[in-house]
Amino acid sequence: MPKPPRIYERLTRPATSVASYKSLWLAADHLLIVSSTGYTEDYQRLQFSNVRGFFVIPSVRRLLWSIPWGIMALVSAGFLGTTLYSGQRPTVSGSFLAVSAVLLLWNHLLGPSCSVFVVTRVQTARLPSLVRRRKARRVLARLQPIIAGFQAGVAPAQEAAPASIPQDGTAGPPPIA
Repeated sequence: MPKPPRIYERLTRPATSVASYKSLWLAADHLLIVSSTGYTEDYQRLQFSNVRGFFVIPSVRRLLWSIPWGIMALVSAGFLGTTLYSGQRPTVSGSFLAVSAVLLLWNHLLGPSCSVFVVTRVQTARLPSLVRRRKARRVLARLQPIIAGFQAGVAPAQEAAPASIPQDGTAGPPPIA
């Protein structure tokens, strides 16, 4: 018996939060945001014909992760210096310093953080699994031609309201950043 065709394609790996994880899935005519606690799942469906724009806003997530790793590295470096000064082997403090330095470097190399919102006709929804700018740009670059192609054949001219009106009074296309 042949396998049925896949309806959804995962765009992002699950992003974890305190008690749940969220991922973003692509279908032929919509995006699906899946929020799961391991016990329950919630689904939010965003039709491509209703999408008016995306907003990518800088966030402080990168800084918030850098602070604890930086503090841990500074404290570990202090203990490492004290241990070396007393002539002992700095096994524990050296291990903590190495782990915190690697995590601090990893957080820095992941790049700037952001929050991504999609605006539809009836709501503004956050895309929770897009938290770094590089990944957001990659996913939005993939979605932009799909949404533009879908809306070109579906949305009549009188339905398309401008997302923003420039100062000169002319209406532009919806913002896709």
